[in-house]
Amino acid sequence: MVTTGQERHSTIAIGDIHGLDKWKAVVDAHPDSRIVFLGDYLDPYDDISHADMLANFSEIMELKRSRPEDVVLLLGNHDLHYFNSYAAVGSRYDLELAEVFADIFLDNLYLFQNAYQEGDVVFTHAGISQAWFERDFKGDASKPIADQLNNPADSQMCALHRVGWRRGGRVGALGGIFWADISELDEPLHGYVQVVGHNRVGGIVEHAGRHDNKIVFCDCLRTGGYYIVK
Repeated sequence: MVTTGQERHSTIAIGDIHGLDKWKAVVDAHPDSRIVFLGDYLDPYDDISHADMLANFSEIMELKRSRPEDVVLLLGNHDLHYFNSYAAVGSRYDLELAEVFADIFLDNLYLFQNAYQEGDVVFTHAGISQAWFERDFKGDASKPIADQLNNPADSQMCALHRVGWRRGGRVGALGGIFWADISELDEPLHGYVQVVGHNRVGGIVEHAGRHDNKIVFCDCLRTGGYYIVK
């Protein structure tokens, strides 16, 4: 997989935004591709003004409205903590604009989803470990994975939003699809390729499991990196 060159009718995964506008160059370079944003649109690491961050986020949502079938907006932990009561509050939570962000998400929630799937390729913000899916989420491997993650039962909500112990949760806990740490994903969901953000990497990193499974870490937009699904 490469991150340069024109790919028609491919799917492009863009990692965590955090206020960055580098996604625009990716979209411009692949006008005929499906674009999957892996979440975390807010809470920048860099010195980005509130006005610029809000404008950037608005442009991403407008892209989705203008291309509803070709653009997928996933939710990340830095999005959920502004409006979802199950979500743990993460770092860089913006107290000044928290109510503004909550209103934006709640007014536009129809634009967003928890997961996306193309065949055996599953996209989430942070990833799915086999142990979490079986033991904690109690998912059904015989059914489409993204459908289950997008339509969880009440009994699955806590697991879905769980913070694993590597990210400050209780000892032994595995993170759900918004919080899973790279160290918890040695054995990703069996039988699937996963494309995820959340864990910062210098460039695209791929990890293959032992059960026809692979996970691709894509949180490298800050270096200009993104992932082309072939």
